[in-house]
Amino acid sequence: MNDYARIFTSSQIAKLENVLVAFDDSTSNQITVVTVKDLEGYTSMEYATRLGLSWQVGSGDFNNGVVVLVKPKTARESGDVAIAVGYGLEGAIPDAYAKRIIENEMIPHFRENDYYGGVVSACEVLMKLASGEIYEPRGDDGDEAFIALISFLIFFGLLLLLIIVAYGGKGKGGNGGNNGGSGGGGGRVIIMPPRGGYSSGSRGGSIGGFGGFGGGSFGGGGASGKW
Repeated sequence: MNDYARIFTSSQIAKLENVLVAFDDSTSNQITVVTVKDLEGYTSMEYATRLGLSWQVGSGDFNNGVVVLVKPKTARESGDVAIAVGYGLEGAIPDAYAKRIIENEMIPHFRENDYYGGVVSACEVLMKLASGEIYEPRGDDGDEAFIALISFLIFFGLLLLLIIVAYGGKGKGGNGGNNGGSGGGGGRVIIMPPRGGYSSGSRGGSIGGFGGFGGGSFGGGGASGKW
């Protein structure tokens, strides 16, 4: 946990750090939260990925690290957030899921100036995905309604198809052996750390309560957002 932008209280830092350290100890997956005041010319995704690579978040064997980066909104600049996912967790946390977490768990809190609530909410979902406790983050109400509608239409269409095939097969039964072969066939249905800013000394061999990261690698997986 590295709050360079100073948006959290000391007690908030301690609580979140304890949760992330316990998660690391129990699963070996590592999540680090970093806040900065300036992206120094990088996009938030570039910055988060560079941090993950520079600090080697995650283990070298599994590349199971996640970097959650937040640059708070100011009077002159929009707020930026990114979730960079290590190679080993890209299957559990694909780009689309990272984007959904940002849009549904983080930005709504951030718009209310509740940075801690947004980060905690995001970390909770990320931990569940990384550990296999859940396999998909929640969508917004519009997405869920659309998916439900599509699922209903698919189900209704398959049901209608099965009815047509069943009744069609009965109708052809009177033809006897002449259509036996074709009738059978017709019945089948196939279903970096900041430049010139925070040196490795800020990390000091360990970040927050972590005993140091283990050599994880990143390839640009994840997502970013603005508000």
